[in-house]
Amino acid sequence: MNDSSTDRPPPKSRRRLQRGPDFTGGRLDSFRQVFLRHGLPGALLGALCLLHPDMRTLVVDATAQAVSAPMPYLLIGSLILIGLTAYTSYRGDEWSGRQLGWVIYLGVLSLWEEWVFRLAMPYSLEAQGMGLLFAIIVCNLLFGAIHYFTLRWKWQWCVAACIGGFAFSRQMDLHFDLLLVAAIHWVATCLNTPRPPRRA
Repeated sequence: MNDSSTDRPPPKSRRRLQRGPDFTGGRLDSFRQVFLRHGLPGALLGALCLLHPDMRTLVVDATAQAVSAPMPYLLIGSLILIGLTAYTSYRGDEWSGRQLGWVIYLGVLSLWEEWVFRLAMPYSLEAQGMGLLFAIIVCNLLFGAIHYFTLRWKWQWCVAACIGGFAFSRQMDLHFDLLLVAAIHWVATCLNTPRPPRRA
């Protein structure tokens, strides 16, 4: 009987995105490092943005469709979670609670990134007198740059993140639905980084 593991494609390099050690530090080899450098600061920034009354109004407007009709969002979100968990297991890792936790973490990460970079920051800059289009450009350039410094991505992947950010901004402009755009981001992020960081 053939080993079922031979039916799976070999996992790609776990160093596909990260640079070698440089002035920004060494490799990120654990979830704790990724969380402390990228996840936690971003979540705190997202929460800080909510302190302003105008930003709270903005997030209410951007989630109004989900509040008025939550069942489709819950159903689609559950299907995405199941699908992404199955995909990441297929990529070469056996299913585990750690793998499920990584998929959920990427979902939460996508939510705060979309809130901060596609809504809170551009509309805050617009309120300060900057044109919205220019504010969107600035925010997406910053979005790409942050991945360079916090997650230590190679520059070409940071450029790809910036370009992807413009696509998310376009979707936000078309639908003005935070959860919808965050769901698209969630799928893209999980396909790009299907496994949690670990020591090579």
